[in-house]
Amino acid sequence: MIRRVLFLGAILSGLVSGLSAAALSGTFDMSGTITVTSTTISWTSDLSPFASQMFTLTAGTGSFSTEDGQNGVSNLNISAEPVGTTFVDNTPFITFDVAPLPSLMLSFISAGIDGSAGCTASPAAAGQICTPPNPGGSPFNFQNLSATQSTASFIFSGKTSDGLSTWSATFTSQFNNMSFQQVLATLNASGTVSNSYSAAVTVTPISTPEPTPAFMLACGLGLLAVSFGTKRLVKN
Repeated sequence: MIRRVLFLGAILSGLVSGLSAAALSGTFDMSGTITVTSTTISWTSDLSPFASQMFTLTAGTGSFSTEDGQNGVSNLNISAEPVGTTFVDNTPFITFDVAPLPSLMLSFISAGIDGSAGCTASPAAAGQICTPPNPGGSPFNFQNLSATQSTASFIFSGKTSDGLSTWSATFTSQFNNMSFQQVLATLNASGTVSNSYSAAVTVTPISTPEPTPAFMLACGLGLLAVSFGTKRLVKN
């Protein structure tokens, strides 16, 4: 009987402790170098020794206030992480190496929305926009700021590895000496383009219903059961 009481109490105590798990919440900025091909996206740190699959985290708030520094980011392949479709990837996208935290898991890469009609506009001029045609879809939204300056933006999202929070990141890469027509010409000619990037990441806890009074009472009884069972064992 005592064993049953202790077993029930342990289960209910576990439920109580689960309720108290802290969900990640806050914001941070990330930066580095991005390299793009028609099927892959890879990342490199912007600080020496410029390690692959690393990025610089700055301006961390909330859960990320102690994470400033070098952290991990996984390379992507369009076959495993298709654009515009929710997917399941068991490889953490962002890992926190400065101080351990649950990872950010990537489950959605937003498709670009600018269309391909303007991608071949000539001559290059301010205000032109383009989402490059790509067999697997393209996440990039290009815009010319001038005839010789352009930006590319894209959006990723997902959940934390503990399932308690969602996250979203808006990435921007600015080409200071190239129109997007020149960027695309380089990609077509060499098969790859590299440039610096920055991103703003927001992590938000998933709302969960408040536990009912009956559930809290059951958990309290579970804790009392553990205490009672322990005292019985001591007396015996």
